[in-house]
Amino acid sequence: MKMDSSILCRAVLVLLALPSMQCAESEPQSAVFLPEYALSPQGSFMEDATEDQFLTYRYDDQASRMTRSDEDRDTGWDAWGPWSDCSRTCGGGASYSLRRCLNGGSCDDKNIRYRTCSNTDCPLESGDFRAQQCSAHNDIKYQGATYDWVPAPYDPSAPCILQCQAKGRSLTVELAPKVLDGTRCRADALDMCINGVCQEVGCDRQLASGAREDNCGVCGGEGSTCRLVRGQTLPHLTPEQSLKTVLEVPLGSRFLRLSAKGPDVLAIEAVPLQGRKEETSLVTAGSYVIGNTSLDFQRGTDRQTLRTHGPLNADFIIKMKYGGPKDTVVQFLFYQPIRYQWRESDFFPCSVTCGGGYQLNSAECTDIRSNQTLPEHHCNSYPENTKPMPKLKECNMDPCKEGDGFKEVMPYDHFQPLPRWEQGPWTQCSVSCGGGWQDRSVMCVEEDSHGQFSEVEKWKCTHSPGPVTRQICNTFSCPQWVAMEWSQCTVTCGRGLRYRVVLCIDHRGQHIGGCEASLKPHVKEDCLVPIACHKPRETTGLRWIITTDTTREHQDHQLTSKSVPVEAKVPWLKQAHELEKHHTATEDPTFVPGPWAPCSTTCGLGKQTREVKCNVMLSFTKTEVDLPEDECGKERPQLERRCNQGPCTQVPGISSGLQDHGAPYTQMEELYSWDYRSFTACSATCAAGKQTAAVRCLNRKQGDEVEDSLCNSSSRPPVMTRICNPEPCPARWEVTSWTSCSVSCGVGIQTRSVFCMRLLSIDQQDILSVSEEDCRELKSAILQPCNQVDCPPVWEAEPWQLCSQSCGGGVQLRKVYCKQLLSTGAYRRLADKACWGPKPATNRTCSNTDCLPYLAGGEWGKCSVSCGLGIQHREQLCHQLMGMGHQVTLDRVQCSGLSSPPLLRTCRMMACPMKSALPLVANLPVPHLRRLGRDKGPQKEALEAETVPGDFPGVADYRDCREGC
Repeated sequence: MKMDSSILCRAVLVLLALPSMQCAESEPQSAVFLPEYALSPQGSFMEDATEDQFLTYRYDDQASRMTRSDEDRDTGWDAWGPWSDCSRTCGGGASYSLRRCLNGGSCDDKNIRYRTCSNTDCPLESGDFRAQQCSAHNDIKYQGATYDWVPAPYDPSAPCILQCQAKGRSLTVELAPKVLDGTRCRADALDMCINGVCQEVGCDRQLASGAREDNCGVCGGEGSTCRLVRGQTLPHLTPEQSLKTVLEVPLGSRFLRLSAKGPDVLAIEAVPLQGRKEETSLVTAGSYVIGNTSLDFQRGTDRQTLRTHGPLNADFIIKMKYGGPKDTVVQFLFYQPIRYQWRESDFFPCSVTCGGGYQLNSAECTDIRSNQTLPEHHCNSYPENTKPMPKLKECNMDPCKEGDGFKEVMPYDHFQPLPRWEQGPWTQCSVSCGGGWQDRSVMCVEEDSHGQFSEVEKWKCTHSPGPVTRQICNTFSCPQWVAMEWSQCTVTCGRGLRYRVVLCIDHRGQHIGGCEASLKPHVKEDCLVPIACHKPRETTGLRWIITTDTTREHQDHQLTSKSVPVEAKVPWLKQAHELEKHHTATEDPTFVPGPWAPCSTTCGLGKQTREVKCNVMLSFTKTEVDLPEDECGKERPQLERRCNQGPCTQVPGISSGLQDHGAPYTQMEELYSWDYRSFTACSATCAAGKQTAAVRCLNRKQGDEVEDSLCNSSSRPPVMTRICNPEPCPARWEVTSWTSCSVSCGVGIQTRSVFCMRLLSIDQQDILSVSEEDCRELKSAILQPCNQVDCPPVWEAEPWQLCSQSCGGGVQLRKVYCKQLLSTGAYRRLADKACWGPKPATNRTCSNTDCLPYLAGGEWGKCSVSCGLGIQHREQLCHQLMGMGHQVTLDRVQCSGLSSPPLLRTCRMMACPMKSALPLVANLPVPHLRRLGRDKGPQKEALEAETVPGDFPGVADYRDCREGC
């Protein structure tokens, strides 16, 4: 009984009871897919079967079982069975393999595994696989009615449940707890459902491979076949110019995103490679198919957004149509494919038909739009394009067959190995420590029949990866200066010195040499003990510190207020160190107060201020760094205090009563005496300058200045100074000296360091480095050209080329030029006579070592016949090429076991005379040459003569000719 084809299609469906479906009839109807759709072993797909029952299904096909591994034997599992048929014939299905537990069901892990199969795309007319499963229920009544079922919208919480929606209705029903194996979890991804679980599938269509497409659409690619294009444009449309093209996106582009803010309207013109172009205006939001490409368009009150994953199947010309007086801002982003790309060609035909040869391929520059081959400069214009190296592989490795009759002996008849990489020794490391480089030469060499190697083109070795030509060396750290702790100060008060030990320590912690002398830290420095070395006497008058210019010794004097000028009060004199606590920065953030500024007044009550900074000491570099005040945390020292300069009483200019080393002055009754007058102008406008009080000889009665000679010079008081303008100077650029020029001619460079500094104290040369932003003037140059003059012509030699041979005395060549470096930095090649001195050698000998012995053939003997075809013999000789280039002949024993060149060859003499030869040739036996099989070695061959009557070529022709004559 024949079944109609439509009945056969429906035979795939078998009625199966579904709890959620009821029919008018008492007997429920059901449907199930046959095993050609599902990954269920025969006999295991039951309505009430659980997963555990399914996974312990017994497979008894022992004939097809694979070899049992040691791991399976240890865990109690039998070997895996064969893979089942694919669940689908196209579009990506799944196949399973089973194994059985030999320990009575107590094995760990599962007894089923899966893999993808049938990964070719299905024809477009076949439709969606999930939709097929939904439509299979169209003839089954649901709650007394039949519906046309279509897949329900994607539900991420249940991607592998067969949820279908009645077409044209809002009714959504779960028609099966699982979709069939191989069904996509969602329409826009390759992930598939297997046994009701969504399994991740990579872009290579393999389960859990993790392979992903790059932005160019290449599976596992690196994004080198496309470019990111992004930008912004303003169309500036008017009622007169109401349409303008804003962007062209070529075919094949991906991840297009376009945003337009403004009233204008988007329009897209799609131009396919074949077919008619179409133009669509995007007015309402929704999904569009333009140029066979799906797009999503969203429109808000003032913004339009266009998105597509791509790739575009046509060239898109995006236009804007006038929609209002306000300008529209268009922003776009997409990945554009590189149009010209390298593609590897197929391998060329093998170089030989047998006996082992080579096959080579190449790379062609291809236009991916037209699939046409173009000149290479099109691909070279893209820096992302790197032309693949030619590949070489072996081919036709089968030995050549022996033929009947004579075979001409080849120069050598054995397999020639592939070329291989040969590397030279590593050069000396570029540095002795701290990580450097060393290089070596790598060449592609080929072995000839005599065992000699010669350099060939590098592409011939591309069948194997090339050796590394550069490596890192001497990565251990360089020796460094290590400073020990400072000693105690050499004094107990005032200024002194302190010392420390500085050692050069290598990476092993040993004390060695090799450290840079210019970087050695200093071993001694000044130190200050904040204790006054001279305690002043207790006196009732004002106390001054007077400093003489000759001895610079501190002297303690008692001055009466009558001998001091009005403005010369205590703050303006050079005071002794205050005996207050000395603060320095530590390794923990600490407030460090600066010195107190002079009193704000010259007499009476005033105030003093000082600067307090939050500092920390960096233990390694021994430098102080400023921190924000909240880092110090604890209470900050006071920033100001009161000061009292004494009563503001005008002091008449009378002579002073000074006490010098306990000896009082007694010239009060004299007419003339010395006295201090007003101060000079400040020596600096900032950073603590100095003022000096002028000493003048006065008439005691009249108060007028007189000649200094009228006063006693021995009683002249010492010079008195005071600090003025103590605030730091504004930030300014400080420069170091220029370095020496990098070259003596041509064009060199000089460099210097430029710092932004603030001068804190002129006397102590205390300088503070600040941020470059604090210096408002234009920064000084840090480099300048120097020695811009033409250099004298000199000889310049290129590196030596490789030796012409590896042994036996070869020759190395190099090119030598006369060049001149000009002041512009360019080189000019001159004639050899322009350079002074002898020209460097352009060749030299190399590889002066003896070569290994090798077998060679001597001179060929005479041909065995005087006319026609014969043979020639030659002797076998053992040669050796010596290091000085001459060749010697050795005893044959020295070459035993080496391959021999051919010792026989055919020779053809002039044609034998026809008339005299015919009577003889017609009845004579002719020697027939035949190559015998190789005996006791690959190179031992002989020729054997057989008597074959009438086997001479052309004899029949000669007879015919004779009879015809």
